Amino acid sequence: MKKKILGFIAALLISICSMPAFALSVDEAKQNEDQGVFIGETKKGTPLGELNEPTSGFSSKGFSNTGSSSEAERGLLNKDTFGDQRNLAEKANLLKDKDKAKELAAKKPKVFLKVEPGDGLVRLNWDVKGLQAKPGDAPVKFTLFYGLEPGRYEKKIEIGSVREYTLRGLINNYIYYVKVQGTVQLRQESEEAEEKPAEQVVFSNEVKAIPLPVGEQGSQLEKSFAKKVSTFQDNLEADPFKRELKQFGYDFFENSLATLTMSDNLPVGGDYIIGPGDSLRIDLWGTLQGKYDVVVDRNGEITLPKIGTVKVWGIDYAQAKEVINKAVSRYFKGYELNVTLGKLRTIQVYVVGEVVSPGTYSVSSLATVINALSQAGGPSKNGSLRTVRLLRGGKLIQEVDLYDMLLGGDRSKDLRLENGDTLLVPVIGPVAAVAGEIKRPGIYELLGKTSLSQVLQFAGGITAAGDTARVQVERFEGNHARVVQDYEAKPGQQVLDLNSIHMHDQDMIKVFPVFKALRRVVTLKGNVVRPGEYQYREGMRITDLIPSFAAVLPDSYMESIEILRVVPPDFHKETSSINLRLALQGEEKENILLLEQDSIKVFPRSEMEEKPVVAINGQVLNPGTYDYYPRMTVRDLVTAAGSPKRNAHLENAELTRVRVEGGRAQVKRKIVNLKFALADDPEHNLVLEADDVLSVRSIPEWLDTDDRFVTLKGEFRFPGIYSIAKGEKLDSVIKRAGGFTDEAYLKGAKFTRKSVQESQQKRMEEVISRSEQDIVKKQGELASLAASKEELEATKASLEGLQKNLEQLKLKKAEGRVVVHLVALNELPQTPYNLEMSGGDVLEVPPVPSVVNVMGQVYNPTTFVHLPGNTVSAYLRQAGGPNHDAEEDDMYIIKADGSVDSRQQSRFGIRWNEDDKSWSFGSFMSKPMNPGDTLVVPQKLERTAWLRDIKDITTIISQIALTAGTVFIGLK
Repeated sequence: MKKKILGFIAALLISICSMPAFALSVDEAKQNEDQGVFIGETKKGTPLGELNEPTSGFSSKGFSNTGSSSEAERGLLNKDTFGDQRNLAEKANLLKDKDKAKELAAKKPKVFLKVEPGDGLVRLNWDVKGLQAKPGDAPVKFTLFYGLEPGRYEKKIEIGSVREYTLRGLINNYIYYVKVQGTVQLRQESEEAEEKPAEQVVFSNEVKAIPLPVGEQGSQLEKSFAKKVSTFQDNLEADPFKRELKQFGYDFFENSLATLTMSDNLPVGGDYIIGPGDSLRIDLWGTLQGKYDVVVDRNGEITLPKIGTVKVWGIDYAQAKEVINKAVSRYFKGYELNVTLGKLRTIQVYVVGEVVSPGTYSVSSLATVINALSQAGGPSKNGSLRTVRLLRGGKLIQEVDLYDMLLGGDRSKDLRLENGDTLLVPVIGPVAAVAGEIKRPGIYELLGKTSLSQVLQFAGGITAAGDTARVQVERFEGNHARVVQDYEAKPGQQVLDLNSIHMHDQDMIKVFPVFKALRRVVTLKGNVVRPGEYQYREGMRITDLIPSFAAVLPDSYMESIEILRVVPPDFHKETSSINLRLALQGEEKENILLLEQDSIKVFPRSEMEEKPVVAINGQVLNPGTYDYYPRMTVRDLVTAAGSPKRNAHLENAELTRVRVEGGRAQVKRKIVNLKFALADDPEHNLVLEADDVLSVRSIPEWLDTDDRFVTLKGEFRFPGIYSIAKGEKLDSVIKRAGGFTDEAYLKGAKFTRKSVQESQQKRMEEVISRSEQDIVKKQGELASLAASKEELEATKASLEGLQKNLEQLKLKKAEGRVVVHLVALNELPQTPYNLEMSGGDVLEVPPVPSVVNVMGQVYNPTTFVHLPGNTVSAYLRQAGGPNHDAEEDDMYIIKADGSVDSRQQSRFGIRWNEDDKSWSFGSFMSKPMNPGDTLVVPQKLERTAWLRDIKDITTIISQIALTAGTVFIGLK
């Protein structure tokens, strides 16, 4: 099956000039957008974006809509409309339509998405604005899309009706693109009063999300200072209250092994009690010299040579030197002695209860309660940090509150352990959580009767951004309900009395931020030297905020500035304007009083006034539109455009001006001599007015360098490059080249033109782009039509071959060939092919070829010697005839001059003979073939549905190949 697919591309029947352009229409673009975003290798039902927002679908192999203005729209807005009232009307209508589109977009429901980075994760929360839900409507169901490329989402997660989600398993410092879709099933009543479900879909903007390691996220203080300040003029939204809290203190024991290793090297105090297993180093000098390393045995004694045993068990390190010195002095005099501790003994303790790794541990004799807990991994999060019990001989020796050390650094109760001691960590006691504007949010264990003030002290206290006049507590009441209690300051109080509020188990303390909007502020925006927020003072006026002209940037619009004001009690917005120029000149009426939260905006003049322009076109270096300034002259405009070109006709430039007279635009024209204008002759160096247009014409009969030369190749007596005059015809150039040689094969002449090549190249690129989209689309469509696995594999192989052919065509350029039928030089002036020559034209006349070609679905595609009078039938017979895959009805001949003669043209046995300029009779098979002709027998692609679809694409690719001067043998 695959070999049958690998054949010739279908018929090259459509000429290059009729090749269709495949630019997407507006309707096609909208249809592609409605198909959805790209999810892996499939497309899900999610539109690409919103109005005035970038959208994207298929990336390199499909449609992508940037959401920006169209070329036509940009051209209309930028085009010089000078003297054309119709264009002005179109511009006004377009701007009106854009305003209407913005208004519709503002009313359209949308999901507002916010992202907060985490370590290997991002936290998302969102809200829906503008959705008109009715009673009984189902809740909005949300779907999350994300990927590593904008508009190209590889993963999809169904979220449900919640409005927050934590996206985990991400790579730190990678950029992820996230989008949320909301779908709601609405219920509408029909005319028959029956309820029918209707679906409404809303979308968020696409947001970048970058997971960050803990060290790069910034502290709570850093995040607080990084927040943008807001005023009443901004769209104020309450930040989500963060309830993700950690239990305080348990992370202290994470590095317990490193702490334990260091404990053997700690200095020993004089109160250390010596016992079995301790090592002592005794140095003697004087009348008695020696160094002895002795170990206290199980009896608590050490043995010294010539002295005997000395009992040291139970004495402290400070007493050891005195005891040993007393034993030595009984036998020797006149010596000095020093005693130091060597290796310390190991003791065994038991760590039980709610610890990470309960069990029996051997620790240093210097170990304390905290050292032993560290070795056991510390209390588990179900264990208490406040009632750790030290038991010795079955009796409670000490109850250790680890908060003393963790919060205050107090280790006075961290007793040294003895052999056989037991540490018991009971189950955690009552707890309270502190969240919000607090310095150290977390979950804290309570011990005894604890006030709200004490818990806040555990958490480091309320931040400067916290509201001290209101604290909220969530509490379980009587094991049957969860309630909320608000504690607010009494009138006249600035701070709450928190000492009288006692905490219960599982209380959640919430400290809210102060209102995020700045108070006692006015805002200055726009074209000013120092925009930003300013302190509001009673009696403040415009000139207090903008004291002089130096406070605004150059080219500001002084005649009207905007004051946006929020008006109590509902704080709705109102706007007004004043003349800043008059206010600065002392006009009291314009220098109005300001109110708190006022926003004053100064506009640049370009936004408030239609910018006056002048234009210059024609033979200057930089033609175009230029800003108009008062007292601007013709010479100034020419200087702005560079200078006139060498071919500029300086004596006859035209200045066009529009004057409004009697309510109608009147066009005035004046001839200007640029030579005199550039010499500052006031008669010609006229003062310009806004919208003037200066046209600089070209010298008659002037040709640029690129337009002066053509090339003749092949069978001419004097081939080469020839200069041409304006309007010179083909026969004239051939005569100058000495005419044709005797070997010239006029039927195989090849004529190419630069302008045609540019046009063909543009069409090629359009067709290749469209064909790639068609192939991608067919890959999805044709697979569902295949009747068997073999047919599906053949489909895949065929489309892959088409894709490879397109890749090859991308590397080729259009020839720019124009089909011409040359005749003898003396007859050429009477034919329509005696073309007027253009710069860059190339005419190539080959010698008479002696062969013809037979290609395609024949048993022996090859080249044959041309025999005069031999017909299509004769050459087809020499090639073995058509094979069983051949489409005989679609055979065609590509002539040496580039034209095509198909069998379809001879269907009725009558055909036009271009060579003889007459009608001839006979079938296509009886048509004689000329030297250089190529007979093509295409492949039959009509047997299955999917092959018929592929033929549509191969036909298009054939047209591109012909444009590039290429014939593909088959699908590679």
